[in-house]
Amino acid sequence: MTLSRNPAPRSRRLRYRTGKGLLGLFTVLFLLPFFLAALPPAAASASEFSFLKGLFVTEVKGYGLYTEEPSSRFEKGSRISVYLEIDGFQNLKKDNGYEVHVSLDLLVKDDKGNVGIEQKDVVTSDLIVKSPWRDFFFTVNIDLAELPPGRYTLGFVATDRTSGRKASHDMDIEIY
Repeated sequence: MTLSRNPAPRSRRLRYRTGKGLLGLFTVLFLLPFFLAALPPAAASASEFSFLKGLFVTEVKGYGLYTEEPSSRFEKGSRISVYLEIDGFQNLKKDNGYEVHVSLDLLVKDDKGNVGIEQKDVVTSDLIVKSPWRDFFFTVNIDLAELPPGRYTLGFVATDRTSGRKASHDMDIEIY
């Protein structure tokens, strides 16, 4: 078998001319947004529904605006605050906007994994917004007065009530 560098006749061969490469690249980059706009719209958030962050905090001023606690050890009877970020929730397109429906459950487990406290819908949020919602956080305030000294796990379960998907995040805590 013989391979030829130029199997086409000379008159039909396309020639590359220097100087046109940048023009071609510019044309592709210029037209790319028009082609992308013609594609069907993707889901407002295509990532997996999950927790991005879970921290003990002293104050929260907004998404990503918090002061973190120096430790996960707290005195019995303390009130603590937990900052949690979620991602990948569904924005449901409705009329002229979007709806977001999420909730958060709390489980408190002892050092053997036994559930001592279970609270459903500690936080429930139903939002109607004009643009897809991207950044979502929960702030949960917990009173530790009921728990005796020891080691515990705070189990948070977030539910995207639009899609039915769930995500969980555990945080270890010590009460002294």
